Amino acid sequence: MIPINLIRQYHFCPRIVYYNLLTNIKPYYPRQVSLGEEYHEIQEKLSKNRKFVKLGINYDEIILNKYYENEKLNICGIVDLALICKNEIVPIEFKFVDSKKPSYSHVLQLYGYGLLISNTYKKDFNTAIISYSNNMKIFKIPITPKIKNDFFDTMKNIEQIVKNDILPNSSADENKCGQCEYLNFCDDRF
Repeated sequence: MIPINLIRQYHFCPRIVYYNLLTNIKPYYPRQVSLGEEYHEIQEKLSKNRKFVKLGINYDEIILNKYYENEKLNICGIVDLALICKNEIVPIEFKFVDSKKPSYSHVLQLYGYGLLISNTYKKDFNTAIISYSNNMKIFKIPITPKIKNDFFDTMKNIEQIVKNDILPNSSADENKCGQCEYLNFCDDRF
């Protein structure tokens, strides 16, 4: 199964998908990864007592930090948070980054989590939410046909990497490579 977080990684650099799925190389994660994990733990604890009134969503149940998989779509992942409503679900993703607007790779990743929950609860989702740590700004993302198409196109590309078992080309720049957990194994870039 393809972990949903690799959707975001693919758009950062497709080689991360290759190293993650097709090698036994243990990645060296930069400090911001452990800070992100700590942030997620804090958000999980805080979310247990939150009512999410600010979102204006009438929900019946809250899902926190739960693993899901969908064999038919060949995807899996841990959902940060989801609001289960009477007729729909609303996936919510916490991001420990400094951002003024949602990155498209985060939107695609969130769509994947929405698919996982939607399949489990047999409910649609038309909106997803991203919360960024730097300003606790919340972005409501309407799910569009473009998001759906781009998600499945990305999945096809990831499946091709796995099928071909060939290190893909990358357009990552020095800034991206400097942040990468596989930098020491990807030495043809510069």
